[in-house]
Amino acid sequence: MRLQPKSLISALPGGRGNRKQATADSDVATLPDIGEPLLGPNLQSLAAELHQAALSGVFEYPRGVLLGARIVAGILLVASFVQLGMMGLTIMREPGASVASLLTLSMLGSVLGLVLVGVISAFIFNLFASLQVTPQGLGVSELFGWRRISWKDIGVLRVMELPASSRYMVMVPFKKETKVGAPGPMLSLIPRLMGAAQSGERGVLITSDLKNFERLLQLIVSYLAQAAGQATPSIETLVDEDVTMPVAQLVFEPGAALARLTRSARANEDFYGVSVADTGPSIVWPKVMSVQLVIALGPVALLLVDLLRRNDERPIVPMHFAWLVALLILGLVELPFVARVVQGVGDLMVGSGQYKRTVLAYLELQAPRAMLVFVGAAVVGAGLPTAIAQVLWLAGILLTTLLATRYVRKLYYLPLTPALLASIGTFIFQASLFAVYVGVR
Repeated sequence: MRLQPKSLISALPGGRGNRKQATADSDVATLPDIGEPLLGPNLQSLAAELHQAALSGVFEYPRGVLLGARIVAGILLVASFVQLGMMGLTIMREPGASVASLLTLSMLGSVLGLVLVGVISAFIFNLFASLQVTPQGLGVSELFGWRRISWKDIGVLRVMELPASSRYMVMVPFKKETKVGAPGPMLSLIPRLMGAAQSGERGVLITSDLKNFERLLQLIVSYLAQAAGQATPSIETLVDEDVTMPVAQLVFEPGAALARLTRSARANEDFYGVSVADTGPSIVWPKVMSVQLVIALGPVALLLVDLLRRNDERPIVPMHFAWLVALLILGLVELPFVARVVQGVGDLMVGSGQYKRTVLAYLELQAPRAMLVFVGAAVVGAGLPTAIAQVLWLAGILLTTLLATRYVRKLYYLPLTPALLASIGTFIFQASLFAVYVGVR
């Protein structure tokens, strides 16, 4: 669905609603929501007026959301540093201890946990980044200060509408040759995880939950047009409204995501709307399995950190590493296995299963579970109770099974009972991974 003129685009300078006003009165233009006349389309005056009215140019998420995210990230970081420090002190207090005494597997587990916690904490913190708009560029909040990106280095905005939740998601991409100063891995990681960025691209992902969101877009579009040398802002050249961010859509609007994943060409459907041929998109297996490898590494990271942290009470043996490899292989096999199960249900119930479409779909459906497992690994790495990580993993298993069930029902137009055949297969395979983890630890 495209953005409607009455909601977002009409509030932007140069949007459809404002262009009609400018056409009706070519000498006097009116700023949206401000009401002060401007003589001619003076873009610099527009940006200055908007900037003055935009709460000093700083845009943040609601205080409760921002505070909650920072508390969670802070607790994880503090807990991991405390655990690392206490373990180091315990080792150094032993008689005859030296710096070399710190080179133990338990210490390695704490360091690995600290790395995981650092990544997860940075992800949480940057997921709710504040923005600052100035004539010099767009500021993105960081742990210490602001990162400034000049307007000429910002590309076309990508907007995805989420009608069911009355929310918009916007990707503010940085041009590939842009230098962003100090390393900013989250500027690349978060957009790619959400499916908003192209390969090698960086940027910042925001939602309409930001306070004064429309005013923020007014400012950004004004400065982008000014940097592009446009006398009058042209929304079509500055904003791409037809964008889908797969994982973000799955998280915020699973119904729309499942409709997209199961959509097929009418030419390949029978009278009842069920596809009679596996004509899904071609699969580039190296690319697909590289993504599945990242997903499969979640349980491996969780088990490895757990084993290393408890090495003092239960020493690691070579068999543990064999089980880690087995867990990784099982994680890789999960994708083609579940796709075959879903295909088998289609063959049995409607006469033709969809394998290729399901491979790509299940790759997305696992994303929420993978995130929860990695958060669980960070929780264990921070020295918090392992039960928290296990609950997160189990919640991810139930969520993936639920999404897979809805996917099968929508793909084959099936009632719940026959779709449960795929649900059982999906659940059993995920549960087997969890059982291996519990048994080995």
